[in-house]
Amino acid sequence: MFSLTQITPTFGDCTAGYRVDLDKEYTVSEFINEVLKKEPNEWGYFKIKKNGMMSEYRYGELLENNFDNEILSAKVSHISASGGWTRMDYYLTIEK
Repeated sequence: MFSLTQITPTFGDCTAGYRVDLDKEYTVSEFINEVLKKEPNEWGYFKIKKNGMMSEYRYGELLENNFDNEILSAKVSHISASGGWTRMDYYLTIEK
């Protein structure tokens, strides 16, 4: 499992920035599945920093998958997050 640590003050809209600490190596696909399983009441976006592509998720389901197989199988090197209440957006940096 991964964990979130708040790293910014809480903003006026009750959101904040988070560091995502990974417990193991993840591919993009594995991390998405982990979030969907671990946080079934969340919604937001998975965003790939390299190319700006994003996919929306809501309540344990990926609503749109805009990532091709190359992106889905890429290893994640870093993740940050932003959100609050039940919304959380994840920003993924992937290895080439």
